[in-house]
Amino acid sequence: MNRSLDVFIKLYKPYEIRRINSVYVFKTMNGNYVCKCNPKIDYNKLYNYLYSRGFNYLPILSLDSRDDMAVFNYEDDVVIDTYQKGVDLIKLVALLHLKTSYFKNITSDKYKEVYDNITSNLKYLDDLYNKMFNTFLYEDYFVPSHYLFLRNFSLVYNAIQYSLNELDNWYSLIKDKNRERIVLVHNNLRLDHLLKNSNEYLISWDNYTYDTPVLDLYHFYLNEWMNVDFKNIYNVYNDTFSLLEEEDKLFKILISIPYKIDLGEDEYLNCRKVREMINYLNNSWNFIST
Repeated sequence: MNRSLDVFIKLYKPYEIRRINSVYVFKTMNGNYVCKCNPKIDYNKLYNYLYSRGFNYLPILSLDSRDDMAVFNYEDDVVIDTYQKGVDLIKLVALLHLKTSYFKNITSDKYKEVYDNITSNLKYLDDLYNKMFNTFLYEDYFVPSHYLFLRNFSLVYNAIQYSLNELDNWYSLIKDKNRERIVLVHNNLRLDHLLKNSNEYLISWDNYTYDTPVLDLYHFYLNEWMNVDFKNIYNVYNDTFSLLEEEDKLFKILISIPYKIDLGEDEYLNCRKVREMINYLNNSWNFIST
């Protein structure tokens, strides 16, 4: 426990202390608080900026916050339907992007770097999964996970080819542009980072940065594609902050890329990994094609 936390405990004399992941929850006679030790970011700087942009959906930062500890008022979270929570969260994110957006001058090297990095990753995955296919195909006995992969290999192959083709189209669209739209990106979106009672609060800002709005949508999709109707989420977002053509195209490319799966000795776990990737690719394709 760090020094500032010791001081806080001596000052407020909490009657209950709970640790939840990386934070402490204190119940005191003066109210309830959440303490985050050694935060990665300067919360005062972040809050001042967001308040200046008219975005105040944040848990109140206590005056007891210090360089090595951020203290927030504790907020209860009302249990609501997952579908509705996803909609509420994306409305806040769209508002965040709307309030903090600006255009930044860039050189053509920036888009070329993005193009090269994605292309390199796609070629790596193409080689990896083709080798897996050829290895599994000539086995004397198909274990269930290998058979499941072989039966659905066309889905993986088509996803990679679609991504490569669309990436070329995306690059043709933006290669001569010298400006990029930038927003403050939360960069860690998931359903449990929205707290809701009579107000709404977006929490867990440790990874925030300034970049394309596509990052928030992509990470939210990766974290919650199994839990929300992302087609509706996407439409709700665009109603408040409409993606540019190149942003929309880049998002659809990113969610189409198969992720790497590592198969181990646990065959039950292997089957789950392969099945989850198949479901992911089917879900992504259904989103893109409708």
